[in-house]
Amino acid sequence: MATVYLDAVLEPPRSLSTRGLNRVMLILGVFSAVFGLGFLLVGAWPVVGFLGVEILALWLVFRWSFRAQTARTYVRVTADEVDVRKVDGWGRERRASMASHFTRVEFDRTATGPNALRLATSRSVYPLGEFLTPRERETFARRLMQAISDARHERHTQDTT
Repeated sequence: MATVYLDAVLEPPRSLSTRGLNRVMLILGVFSAVFGLGFLLVGAWPVVGFLGVEILALWLVFRWSFRAQTARTYVRVTADEVDVRKVDGWGRERRASMASHFTRVEFDRTATGPNALRLATSRSVYPLGEFLTPRERETFARRLMQAISDARHERHTQDTT
């Protein structure tokens, strides 16, 4: 069995738990019901429907956001290869496998967005850590560089023995 130098799971941060979402929606629902009742009593009944549609739209946006937050990126470094597996919030999966000897980490401190941290080979570039903060991205880049360096060193020492 090959030695694993890095086995990392990158995931987006969650700002609101499911329990928190339920509380927020309950509070907004109560406010909406109170204001809707007030509008209903003064004869502005169409407003009640719009308040309900607002709450429904907000709930749908939160659900979509929660789905996107289930995305994961798995990075595994061994002496032979670097495996990257990205799973989006809808379960679609993309895989990439590169020889560790020919893989390099490209990190641009000044860049923002998905191209700040990349794994590159001679033919392809794979962005990593799109949702990490700049500090987290830099820390992960250092860990990844060290893991690839250790993997190359093991491979090199195996070849010379």
